[in-house]
Amino acid sequence: MKTESVPFLSICAPAYNEAESIAQVVRRWEEVLEGIEGEIVIANDGSQDRTGEILAELQQAFPNLVVVSHKVNGGYGRALSSAIARSRGKYVLTIDSDGQFDAGEYQRLLDELQRGGYDLVTGYRHAKQAGAVHVLADRGLNGLIRLVFGLRLRDTNCALKLFKGEVARSLHTEAMGYPTPTEFLVKAQTLGYRIGEVSITHYPRAGGETKLKAFRTSWQMALFLAYLKFKQVLYRARIVREM
Repeated sequence: MKTESVPFLSICAPAYNEAESIAQVVRRWEEVLEGIEGEIVIANDGSQDRTGEILAELQQAFPNLVVVSHKVNGGYGRALSSAIARSRGKYVLTIDSDGQFDAGEYQRLLDELQRGGYDLVTGYRHAKQAGAVHVLADRGLNGLIRLVFGLRLRDTNCALKLFKGEVARSLHTEAMGYPTPTEFLVKAQTLGYRIGEVSITHYPRAGGETKLKAFRTSWQMALFLAYLKFKQVLYRARIVREM
């Protein structure tokens, strides 16, 4: 019986109404995977534009493209979790599908992971391409995370992260939306995984518009962090068995 080989790298991303840029982004990721055994896993989260059709067309050209389809939009976190769950790679790279991160920078994260003996490495955006409100909100978030969880990282909610595959697939996230990248780090820290951080480049969107609404996102993040802290306390007190 032939055993299926394990990809070296799984590029995992959610996609929601990214018809303007998804073909360009996937082709770029395929270039990154040239010379290594890899796969791309995209969760199409109930897109109402041509995202699903374009992904189906791309699968004809790229057999290593895996598409997880959600009929109804369930949010960024749910989609990303679905993509990770379908991944098989030795390493998992999480990334957004809007072209604001270069998947080729996985090598920088991998070098740091191997050098420091980390279980996952997160990027930090040294020059975030976003409006002033979003930049200020991120700074406030990072300060809050340091204060509440003791996570001394520069950019906890950066989407570009590299995990050991088994670590990524063991972190069961609950956030439906924006808090997911931060949730990965809080849960990883609580479970004793080692976390590294390196500078990465942040680019303007390849197309389309951001799905984030500053005020709504901010209060949802605050509520979720309060819940996450409460759950962390319960887990450390051995009251609940899963973080």
